[in-house]
Amino acid sequence: MLVSTLNEWGYETVATVDGEEAWEKLRGGNAPHVAILDWMMPKMDGLEVCRKVRALHNPEPTYVIILTSKEGKENIVTALESGADDYLTKPFDRGELRARLQVGLRIVGLQTSLAVVFAFARAVEAKSPYTQGHAERVTAYALEMAERVGFDAREKETLRQGGLLHDVGKICVPDAILDKPGKLTPEEVAIIQRHPAQGVSIVEPLHSMTGVIPLIRWHHERIDGKGYPDGLKGVEIPPLVRMLSVSDVYDALSSKRPYRDAIPHLDCLQLLREDAEKGGLDPDLVKLFCETHPIPRSEHELRAILPRTDAPELELEFEKSRLS
Repeated sequence: MLVSTLNEWGYETVATVDGEEAWEKLRGGNAPHVAILDWMMPKMDGLEVCRKVRALHNPEPTYVIILTSKEGKENIVTALESGADDYLTKPFDRGELRARLQVGLRIVGLQTSLAVVFAFARAVEAKSPYTQGHAERVTAYALEMAERVGFDAREKETLRQGGLLHDVGKICVPDAILDKPGKLTPEEVAIIQRHPAQGVSIVEPLHSMTGVIPLIRWHHERIDGKGYPDGLKGVEIPPLVRMLSVSDVYDALSSKRPYRDAIPHLDCLQLLREDAEKGGLDPDLVKLFCETHPIPRSEHELRAILPRTDAPELELEFEKSRLS
């Protein structure tokens, strides 16, 4: 009856015979925008499917309505806590079903806007072979530290989204500047330094992205107040932003750039410590990062053979990496 009703209203429907099949449909790249899941299904119940779907962290997740004969506030709360977006009891009322589907489609429209923003962020990395994977690596480093510090799930989700989007404003920076093999001119530096504010302007219209705005705008601020764009100092910079900054600088240093090769791991850690001593990065978080990323044995063996890169050259490259 449900499928025939949805078909009558013009929806394209996909029916499954059990929870495992539903999960396979919802985890794929062409998952439906809205799913109505029965609480009680063979092999995997609807709530377990919900939990697995939410664990995917899809920027455009399926809107899930749980359909069940279970009534009462406790069951509604259980369904919502499992990841369902809405709840509908059987036998369903056609008018109520139509209204709940319309709400779901409005939410999906907002999620589509979010997906566009994340697509912009991926496009930034695709602009240059030197930055591909940068946002994902930075996010992974930052989340490792967040786990060690004991941040809660909501803070870690904000950090995850902010990490993936922190350089979205570079969509406005010409490729010739991003990939320039030589020293940047003052005018080019000024263009690069606009990217945090430009990133904010991209995500600001989406109210659900309010929490990530500090990460996008302030990831180039410094503890001593000499960063950009706002010159924040010390505790004015939120902890999540300071954590992202450490991860961002490390990945910029350890990755190949058009103007230099990747800097060895130990040298990167030393540069992080030196910058913290000079008032740039948060010293406690730099210490945590270095503890979280001990020296790989293979690199330790190489260091017995290879000399450390000259400090002046590293310092020069470090200053340029702060713009990355």
